[in-house]
Amino acid sequence: MKLVKFNLIFIPILALCFVAIGYVVHQSLMQAAQQQVAQNARLIMETALSSRTYTTKQVAPLLLQKNFKLQTAVAELRKTIEEVPKSIDQDVPNNLRVSVRKGFVLGQQHALSALEQFLDSIKGKSEELLDNEFHPQSVPAFAATEIFGYLRQKFPDYFYKEATLNPTNLRDRATDWETDVVNRFRGESGPEEIMATRQTPNGDSLFLARPIKVNNVSCLECHSTAEKAPAEMIKLYGAANGFGWQMNDVIGAQIVSVPVAVPFQLATDAFKLLVWWLAGGFVAILVLANILVAILSARRSPRDSSASR
Repeated sequence: MKLVKFNLIFIPILALCFVAIGYVVHQSLMQAAQQQVAQNARLIMETALSSRTYTTKQVAPLLLQKNFKLQTAVAELRKTIEEVPKSIDQDVPNNLRVSVRKGFVLGQQHALSALEQFLDSIKGKSEELLDNEFHPQSVPAFAATEIFGYLRQKFPDYFYKEATLNPTNLRDRATDWETDVVNRFRGESGPEEIMATRQTPNGDSLFLARPIKVNNVSCLECHSTAEKAPAEMIKLYGAANGFGWQMNDVIGAQIVSVPVAVPFQLATDAFKLLVWWLAGGFVAILVLANILVAILSARRSPRDSSASR
C-alpha cells in the first residue's frame, strides 16, 4: 500500500521533470541549429564581400596597370616611327668618287624602300596592342557571383545573388520576392540587414540580405548613361539596362540563402536520442526508488509489529 502511494506521488513529479527537461533541451537544440544556419549565412556573405574587395583592390588595378603599360609602349612606338627618316639624305660628301656616291644614294633608296615596307606592315598594329576590351571579371558583382557559382557545384542548396532592380547583366535581375526585399532597403528607415525564413521547392531556407548602395563615383562611369559607358560594355550587354543610377541610391540587395533542413534534422535526431536516454534514466530512477521504498517498508514492518506487542 505504501509503495502504491509513493508511486502516485513520485511518478507525476518524475513525468513533470521529464517534460520540463525535454522542453528546455529541445528549445536549446533548435536555437543552436538556427544560430548555426545564421552563422553559415553570415560566413557566405562575408566571403562574397571579400571577393568583391579583392576584385576592386587587386584585379581591377592590375588590368589598369597593364593597359597603361601598353599605352606607354604604343606611344613610344609611334614616336619612333615619326622620327624615322622619310627621304634620302642629300648631304653626300663631295670628296667621294661618282661611283661611290651613286652606290651610297642607291643604298639609301633600298634602305628607305625596305623601311617603308616595314612601316606599312605595322601600320595600325599599334592599336591592336591596346587592351580596349571590357572585362566583366573586373566587376566586383560579377566576380562574387562567379566564385559562388563554383561553390554551388558542390553545395547546390546554397544560393548567392546580387539582386538588382535595373541590372546590366540580366541574370542579376531581382525576382518578385527579391524586389520586395530591395524595396524595404529603399525606404526612408530601411534596415541595414534582413534575416528571415522562406519556403522553397527544396524546403525551408533562411536568407540574409544587405543593401547594395551606389557609394562610389566610379560606379557612375559605367552606369550613369549609356553614352558615358564603355563601348565594349555596351557591345556585350546592350544599352537598355543598367543605367540611370545615382549616387547613394539603393539599387539592389546581396542575398544569401542557406537551407535549414539539415541543421534542424540533426537537432531533431539529437533530441530524440536524448529523450531515449532521459526516459531510460527516469525509468531506472523509478525502479531504484521503488526498490528502496520496498526495502525500507520491509524493515519498518517488524519494528511496528514488535511495538504493538
